[in-house]
Parts: sequence; C-alpha cells; structure tokens
Amino acid sequence: MLTEFTTVSNVSVIKLENDTCRKIPFSDEWRTLFDTATSIGVILALTSLLGNIFTIVQTRINKVLHTPTYTAILCLAISDSIAVVLRFIKFRANYLYALVFHCIDQKAKVFDAFVGIFAFASLNASCYHLVMLSAMRYYIVAHPLKSYSVVTSRRIVVYSIFCWTCSGVIGAIYGLKVAMNTGFIGKAMSTKTSLIIEIACVFYLLAITLIPCLTLHVMKIRKMHTYMTVRHRQERKMHTMMVAISVTTVVCLTAVLAFCLHFYVDGHEPFYLSNVAQSLFFVNHAAHPIFYFLFSGVSRNSRCRKRENGSFDSSSGSRLQSTRLRTFHREES
Repeated sequence: MLTEFTTVSNVSVIKLENDTCRKIPFSDEWRTLFDTATSIGVILALTSLLGNIFTIVQTRINKVLHTPTYTAILCLAISDSIAVVLRFIKFRANYLYALVFHCIDQKAKVFDAFVGIFAFASLNASCYHLVMLSAMRYYIVAHPLKSYSVVTSRRIVVYSIFCWTCSGVIGAIYGLKVAMNTGFIGKAMSTKTSLIIEIACVFYLLAITLIPCLTLHVMKIRKMHTYMTVRHRQERKMHTMMVAISVTTVVCLTAVLAFCLHFYVDGHEPFYLSNVAQSLFFVNHAAHPIFYFLFSGVSRNSRCRKRENGSFDSSSGSRLQSTRLRTFHREES
C-alpha cells in the first residue's frame, strides 16, 4: 500500500509503508522542465552571491569606503549572501536530500521545513538591514553635524547584530508555525491554514520593508530641500534607486503571494509559480549590491582612482582622512 509519492530530479520516489523506496523514471518532458528551472535558479543564485561577495571584498580592501554608509552596505551584503545560500537550499531541498540519502522519505519534509525556518529568518535580516541603511542615511542628512559622532562604523555593526537578533526571534516564531504544520506540536496544521499564515508573512515583509524605506526616503528629500542642497539630477537618481529597490521587492513578494493564492484555491502546488517565486528571491538579493554599491558614485570614483594611481599610500593619512570625510556626507545624499 502506498503512503507517499514525491518527484525528485529524474526519478519519482514512492515511499512505502515498510520504509522501502522504489524509483520510477521521469518523463523526458518533465525532466527537461525540472533541469531548466534548476539551471536558471543556479545562474541567478550564483550571480546574486558573487555580486554580494564582490561588494564585501571591495568594501573591506578599499580604505576610502571605510565609512558608516559602506559599513551598512557591507552588513546588508553579508545578510543577502547568507539569504541566497539558504534560499537555494530551500529552492531544491527535496532534490538535495535525495542526492544525499538516495531516497525521499518523511524526513525530507522535515528537512525542507527546517531549512525554511532559516531561509525566512535570513530574509527578515535582509529586510531589517535595508531599513537600517535607509534610517542611517536619513539621520546623516537630518543631523549632519551630530552624525559624525553618533553614526560610526562600530555602531553600525552593533545595529547589524541587533537586526540579526530580531531576525532570530522572528525565525523562532515562524518555527512554531513550521512545527505545528509538520505535526511536531499538536495535531498537524491543515494546508489552507498554513497558506493563510504564509500570505500574512508576505504582507508582513512588504510592510516592514516598503513603509519605513519609502517614508524615510520622502523625509530625506524634504530635509534636503529645506537645506537647499539637493540638485535635480541628484534627486532623480535617488528616486530611481528607491523605485528600483521597491519594485524588485514588490515583484518578488507578489510572486510568492500568487503562488500561495493559487495553491489555496486549486489545492495543488503550481510548479511554475513555485520556481518563479523562488528565483525572484535571488534577483531581489542581487539588486541591493547593484543599486547601493556598483552604481554608487563614490565606489565608481574609488575604483577609477585605484586603477589610475594604484593602491593608496598608507603614509598620506591626512589626505585619506579628508577624502573619507568627503565621502561620508556625499554618499548619504
């Protein structure tokens, strides 16, 4: 008597009551579809991971970028890198489990759920770091003199640790949902109840990311108009960056929302929507280093100077310090 049927890579694995597994080949069409989706996911994940690693390395080796702003961007890149790795494991959790144990059994579901807890926590960390970066940039514009002593790289690291702590708490709460969903706590949760909670999580992520970031962005623009220090081109660039970050976040989470709603109504997990939603997470995490670092004027100028003049002379301390102070406030605006 069959108790479970699951498809993984190029085999379908049937779990029997006596814990034996029997493998049935996929159809060629399904195998092609699965391999194509996996290849696209691998490319997007590697692109996102390499972009964030490049941001981390460049920020660490370039002394001109040792400012609070780039320290915050560095912390964001670290959280995005961790989120990408965990998201990819979640992306093909059953497949990876089958590669290791050569079979799918009930423990595969537990593994998938367990990875989901850490993936959700790391996604929260990425969102919190995004808000932290926006709040710091606003504070430096609103309080330019006080910010020299209040906003330091050391404090940014402390705030980053706080973001990870909050993410861990949220991950633990989400873990309770996972435990109830898998039957570890009480009676197993119904699929529709689980999907309702997932939909609530989507709106929660949208709220904690978009509302603070957009609010701080508007407040920063108004403050700069008050100081009459903003130029039209500069303001347009800031608007473009915020719109791009907001659009990638909304598109990513909208795909997850569409997946949950389709699953709730139809009762079957849509393969296409599932893979699109997971892949868009990689795009979202890749967007942060692109907009905040690679397109940054200071980082571009720094890379150009490094190519033209070679490495910076460590003996020219006063020149490096003055450059660092100019960088400090130029990037916040």
